[in-house]
Amino acid sequence: MNTHSIMVKANARAALLIAAIAVSPAAAQGLVAVKNGRVHTKDAVIEDAVVLIDNGRITKIGKQGEFEVPWEAKTVDATGKIVLPTFVLAHSQGGVRMANERMENVAFLTIADALDPASPFFEDCLRSGVGTVHAIPGNATLLGGAGIVVRPFGRTVPDMAVSTQTGLKLSLLPQGGGRLLQIRKLRRALDDAREYLADFDRRKAEFEKEQKAAAIDKDKKWTEEFDKTKKPVIDLVQKKTRGWLYVPGSAEVPEAMRLQQELDLVLVLGPQVHRAIEALKGVKNPVVLEETIEFFETDPETKKETKIRLAKLLADAGIPFALSLGAAAPSSYAWWQLASCVRQGVDKKIALSALTEVPAKLLSLDDQIGTLEVGKLANLQVLTGDPMQATSWVETVVLEGQVVYERSKDERLKYLLDAAAKPADASTSGSK
Repeated sequence: MNTHSIMVKANARAALLIAAIAVSPAAAQGLVAVKNGRVHTKDAVIEDAVVLIDNGRITKIGKQGEFEVPWEAKTVDATGKIVLPTFVLAHSQGGVRMANERMENVAFLTIADALDPASPFFEDCLRSGVGTVHAIPGNATLLGGAGIVVRPFGRTVPDMAVSTQTGLKLSLLPQGGGRLLQIRKLRRALDDAREYLADFDRRKAEFEKEQKAAAIDKDKKWTEEFDKTKKPVIDLVQKKTRGWLYVPGSAEVPEAMRLQQELDLVLVLGPQVHRAIEALKGVKNPVVLEETIEFFETDPETKKETKIRLAKLLADAGIPFALSLGAAAPSSYAWWQLASCVRQGVDKKIALSALTEVPAKLLSLDDQIGTLEVGKLANLQVLTGDPMQATSWVETVVLEGQVVYERSKDERLKYLLDAAAKPADASTSGSK
C-alpha cells in the first residue's frame, strides 16, 4: 500500500472517530443516584453521601438527606463502600494489536487502526476501576504516530472514542544504533519538517506578493496544502499538537530537556532515569512513569544492592507524575501501583492523583474527568474497601452515567473463580 493510500485510510478513520465522539455510547441513562457511600471529592471525603447523576453528568454531591433524590432515579447502593473517580491511564499500549511495527517515521498513522475493542485488556480495566485509557504507539519507534483516548467499553473503536489525535509518540530508545544516532535521526526528522514549512511559507508569500503586484490574476487562490504525511510533524514543531517522548534512561534526559524547550512534550520515563532527577526538576509538564516504579540496583564495585524508589524520588523533587499499569501482575493492578507508592513514602493523596487528576490534566480532560465534582462527567467506581488494599475490589463502574460494570454480573470472573475453587473442593471431598 502506498503512502497516499495509507493517508486516505487514516484520515477517513479519524473523521469517523471525531463524528463518533458527538454521540457517546454511554448515552444519557436518565437519573442515577449512587447512595450511602464514602465519597472522595476533589477537596473532601463525605460520609454517607449521595452522588446524583443526570444526563451523564454529576449534578449534586452531598450527605444523605441534604437533598431529595427523585423517585425515578436508578439507585447504585454504595453502603459501606468507597466511591472514587475512575482511574485514568495517560500512556498505554494495552488493547493494541502490534503496538510497534518497528517503523521509525510514521507520524501520519494513528493507533486507532490497531486498537482491538474485544481485547481482554479492556475488561480488566473495568475490573480495576480504569475508566479512561490513552492508547498510543510503543517505544520502539522514532516518530510513531498519533494516540487516541478511549473508554474501556464499547463494541467498536468509534463507540469507545473520547478524544482523537491526542499527540504524537516520539522515542529516544535506540533503534538499530546507539543513543547518539537515535538523537540525530529524531533531530533530522524535526528539521525536515521545519525546512518543509519554511519552503511552503516562502512559496505562499511569493504567490501573494506576485498577486499584489498584479502579476497573477486577483481571483486566483492559493490552493496548495501541506503534504499529509508531513502535517503531523509540522503541527508538532508549531506546538499545535503534543508530543509524548519516551526517555529510557538518565543519559537521554539532557536531550529530552532540550527538546521540551522547542516542543510541547510529555516525558514518559523509563525506570533508569533515577540518576537524573535533579535535571528533571525543570520539566514543564507532569511526567509519566512506566509500570516499574521500584527495583534493586547493584553497585558494580561493592556489589551492594540499593532499592530505587522512583515515585518517591519524583515526589520529593516536587515533580508531578502519572502512573502506568503493566501487562502482567502485579503491576497490572491499580492497587499494587498505588500501594507501592505509599510503601515508598509517597503521600496517599499524591499517589491517588497519579491515577486520576494528573493523567486527566495531561490529556487536557481535567475539566471533564479525574475528580468527582458537580458538572463533570459521572465517571466513578464503587470499591469494597481501601483502593490500596489487595483485599478490596471494584464492585461497580459508572461511565458517563451508565453502569458499565458490576462484579456480580462478571461472568468471566465468575468462571475463573469457580475453576480455581474446584481443585480445593475436590481434594476436600476426597479426604472425607
